[in-house]
Amino acid sequence: MNDVKTYRVFFIFSAIFFTIIGGGLIVLSIMVDYQLSGHEFLTLSMAVVCAVQAYLVPQFIINDERVKLIKQKAMFTGYFFIMGYSVIFMILLNTGIIQLTAQQLLGIFTALIVSTVFLLFVFFSKRY
Repeated sequence: MNDVKTYRVFFIFSAIFFTIIGGGLIVLSIMVDYQLSGHEFLTLSMAVVCAVQAYLVPQFIINDERVKLIKQKAMFTGYFFIMGYSVIFMILLNTGIIQLTAQQLLGIFTALIVSTVFLLFVFFSKRY
């Protein structure tokens, strides 16, 4: 039980740290270049990962059949979200609605993938 509390405190601290760093990177990027370079979103997605891990560590530390089912369902559902993100980005880029560099697009896309899968962990842990 003490290990769970230690892990939870560590992940909460890490989530706050990554949120502050990500917010600072966003502010600095806007102040210097007036545009975001893409890696700021990855830092914020790490904050989401740490927050989700802090929430789920009591369940995931057991690693039973339920946890395996949650991870499996989240990864499977995440695949369809990834396809949806791909289609949306292709439509937005091809119609000229948004203009992004390759680095910005990859940063946003990767952050969306990581955040979606971990948020699906929370969704399926509530469901199962």
